[in-house]
Amino acid sequence: MDYDTYMDIFPRTISWNPWHGCRKVSRGCLNCYMFEGDRRRGVPGSDVVTKSKTQFDLPIQKDRNGRYKLNDMLLLTSMTSDFFIEEADEWRDDAWRMMSKRKDLTFEILTKRPHRIMDCLPDDWGDGYPNVRMSVSAEDQDAWDERVPILLSIPAVKRDVYIAPIIGPIDVGEMLSRGGIDAVYVGGEYCSKGARPCDFEWVKGIREECVKYGTTFIWRNTGTYLLKDGETFCIESISEQGKLAASVGIDYIVDPILPSKRAVQSKLF
Repeated sequence: MDYDTYMDIFPRTISWNPWHGCRKVSRGCLNCYMFEGDRRRGVPGSDVVTKSKTQFDLPIQKDRNGRYKLNDMLLLTSMTSDFFIEEADEWRDDAWRMMSKRKDLTFEILTKRPHRIMDCLPDDWGDGYPNVRMSVSAEDQDAWDERVPILLSIPAVKRDVYIAPIIGPIDVGEMLSRGGIDAVYVGGEYCSKGARPCDFEWVKGIREECVKYGTTFIWRNTGTYLLKDGETFCIESISEQGKLAASVGIDYIVDPILPSKRAVQSKLF
């Protein structure tokens, strides 16, 4: 269950991991894919934050002809750490400079530490970089109620919420009614052992509120265990989880910046 495989189901989207290593901060971190992946590969020190030797300058890497390797893409950062984790303070300014330089790329910054964002913005941030989408993850109602108001208070051109891994029902309507949230992604939990189930009723409820308030909704993946109509389905492959979620056809696309071509194959529903 490699995360890059997961990202492949979204055309022109890749993960950018300028640093590696994190510390768990909430219930959503319990079965973190990064920690599991490191454990499976025998990589020690998942809780030690280190600058990536190969990925740090990914946005500005060039080929042998002097052309940028990445073009017309959305870079989701940071999937093996948290962009605003304290240990990365010394490297973050350089990361901001790369984002500012590559205005032709779109960057999605995802964090569970929104309380640190304001203190870590670059001096020229203003109302936000046009090519940067600021986002938080929220796994349950408590996380939603804590992190989303902070996100709404931060100057940004685009703001998104990743409800992943969803581990309980979430009432999103009141926050969405305020405006300022451009997209909501929902995903189940995927891990080899102990994955918490994703209830399809939770997914539908969030979608209904997104449609009501004109907010882009994307069901990214089912998770390892999906509850639907009283049955539990086990989908071990993260790629199949994404294809299955796409096949249901409940995405509601308002924002044209987001990748939208998705596989539509399934016999489950």
